[in-house]
Amino acid sequence: MIVVAGSGPLAGAIERNLQRRQVDARRETLLRDDDDERLESLLGGASVLVLAAGDDSSNVDLALRAKRLRRDLPLVVRLFDGALASYLTETLQDVRILSMSGVAAPAFAEAADRLLAAGGKQSASAGGRADSWRARRFHVDPVLGYALLCLFLLVFPSALFFSRVLGLRYMDGLYFVWTTVMTVGYGDISLKEASDGVKLYGMGLMLAGAGFIAILFAILSDWVMGRRLDMLHGRTAERGAGHVVIAGGGNIGLRIARLLAGGGRRLVLIERDAQSSNAAALRDAGHHIVIADATRPETLQLASLHTAALVIAVTDADAVNLQVVLHARRCGVPAIMRADSPELSQHVNTRGDAIALSPVDAAAERFAAAALELRTPRRQDRQPAPQSGTR
Repeated sequence: MIVVAGSGPLAGAIERNLQRRQVDARRETLLRDDDDERLESLLGGASVLVLAAGDDSSNVDLALRAKRLRRDLPLVVRLFDGALASYLTETLQDVRILSMSGVAAPAFAEAADRLLAAGGKQSASAGGRADSWRARRFHVDPVLGYALLCLFLLVFPSALFFSRVLGLRYMDGLYFVWTTVMTVGYGDISLKEASDGVKLYGMGLMLAGAGFIAILFAILSDWVMGRRLDMLHGRTAERGAGHVVIAGGGNIGLRIARLLAGGGRRLVLIERDAQSSNAAALRDAGHHIVIADATRPETLQLASLHTAALVIAVTDADAVNLQVVLHARRCGVPAIMRADSPELSQHVNTRGDAIALSPVDAAAERFAAAALELRTPRRQDRQPAPQSGTR
């Protein structure tokens, strides 16, 4: 009997996969840390133990307990952390380490390579081009616009005024006003000999110039800091074309990104969690990261969905993945989505809206195959040896 330990969807899928192969399989969902007696009784009739819980620590603890109680028992362990996987492989015998993301990501990457090799997206739709223009249009700060208008109304009439009262050429008058407004007056032209009224006007001009300079530097500082924050939080728009957009920076998204990047693909990753270590790792590798909700149209505009060659939606929620796929379909971009629901996966594939793949099903196939490989003939059947002279 093959025992599958875990309460998540992967454990259930492994059990069903083994049963379809007509293998005696049993799933255990509750194994307490202090219940060695029950665990020993369970392992006594097991030929292989598959540890498929959703967290590494639970699987590691149960693997060590199982090996302590039955040293000869083969294990198939679900682990994501590479250091833990290497340590268990080196220190325990008859152990096969697999991860759901490590098994499922190549399936998504292979499907992506097939679509990209087939030509990907041929052209952007008119709607996509219009959305692009709206997304990339330069927006002028209203305060800056009003400040520039006031500067225009202040400088040029004042230059005409001082050119008349000081007997200057208009360009000299403009030069004097400009140096006064910018508070850098050189002293080559002054109001020392001018009338009191002209001096009062000059003082007002200095005050207005100082206010304008303060507003100008405040707006410029805000723009620089805002631009810096946008870059840090992934709110800058992708300017290229022919890239691959990956929605979801989880373990599967991280592995898919690394596989595609190894093939020379340019990537844009959309991740909602600003604290995601996976997103930080991909940013350090030089990929464009957008920290935002992948279902929002403005987020997809930042990722330049309309000029992408392919979209891969691999968040943990089928509904989110479907929304991203529908946005891609409206832009004429081919898409691949993660669908944990078998019915939704079949429906999407039947309609041809996208290629829907289930990481749980792909991983269950590999986990079940690994368990069967580790089973020895003695553990498979436990039948008595044939009598001498018989066949």
